[in-house]
Amino acid sequence: MMKLRNILLAGGIVCGGISFFSACQEEGIIVNGNDVSYVGFKKDMTTDTTAVCFRFYALEEGADVKVAEVPIEVTVCGKVQHKDLEFTVSIDETLSTLPQSQCVLPERCVIKNGQLIDTIYVKLKSSPDLKDATKLLVLKVNAGGEVAEGIAIYSRAIVAATDRLFKPDWWSLLDMYDGTESSVDWYYLGTYSEEKYKMFLEELQKDNVVFDGKDRQVLRKYSLRLKYRLQELSDAGSPARDENGALITVPIGG
Repeated sequence: MMKLRNILLAGGIVCGGISFFSACQEEGIIVNGNDVSYVGFKKDMTTDTTAVCFRFYALEEGADVKVAEVPIEVTVCGKVQHKDLEFTVSIDETLSTLPQSQCVLPERCVIKNGQLIDTIYVKLKSSPDLKDATKLLVLKVNAGGEVAEGIAIYSRAIVAATDRLFKPDWWSLLDMYDGTESSVDWYYLGTYSEEKYKMFLEELQKDNVVFDGKDRQVLRKYSLRLKYRLQELSDAGSPARDENGALITVPIGG
């Protein structure tokens, strides 16, 4: 996930975003009552967003667009519900830069009875301009009836859509030496580059594998596959280089 400030910069809406956050905080949307259910999004909109890269998706059959089905976690607190809680979401047009024609929202969202966290799904469609741009879809919960918006920083879900590759969170996870080093950097893949990541994804795609960073056996297997491929290229006299002209290497042993 890319940090919100960077996403807003990419989307060109920094001023609007900051004004919106300030206004929300001044309005003081606080979860403090049992007369309604307060529905929000799990991610803090001031620090995190959901990033979608259409490069990972195949073209729709018989069409020239790609469609990504994006999971978004929602939360509820306040009034205790003894049944499924239904609500709807809509696009915050003041912050969104992705055209509505490229978004398909769920007609009906549900947090199942007894759950405090659930997931809704939004479909996004690709477009040629995303090859060189990042555009934002910003969602909000529609208040009404038994449903109200939750705390301000969880009142919007931000999805960034692009064709451009970006460094995944799992590559930067500081999971070694008291949280000071990344095992992906140190042991598996080494320093990030877009070209290296692209080659790693190509190895995954040969087996139709989607990697979320959690399974270290998958990471090891395909890091090794990339290492062997790099060695083959080098032996053939065509060593792989990244976008800056540096040789692409991976540290994993085996």
